[in-house]
Amino acid sequence: RSMGRYSDVPKYPVVISHPRPGQVVNNFRSNDYLTILACGVGAMPFGWIAGTSRLPQMRVPSMASACILGAAGGFCLAFQQSGFRLMGFAANDEEVRLAKQ
Repeated sequence: RSMGRYSDVPKYPVVISHPRPGQVVNNFRSNDYLTILACGVGAMPFGWIAGTSRLPQMRVPSMASACILGAAGGFCLAFQQSGFRLMGFAANDEEVRLAKQ
């Protein structure tokens, strides 16, 4: 699957053609928040392993840093999916229903 571009024709109804960042974040679904959580928690073991390699006292700070970076990456994924739904590049039945109200 290729990434959507502004020059592509949307496959689904367009809710907002050029959404602002606030509109994209306000459009987050529970699945988007789950993506942020899963990426943050999923990165923690890698931080633990990276901190264990030479300095055992760095395990917890390294794990916390990995968690923050993973959550930031998860936010980027969630932001992208939410924007795609608003622009009509992903399935957006719920957004279309709410826009008609």
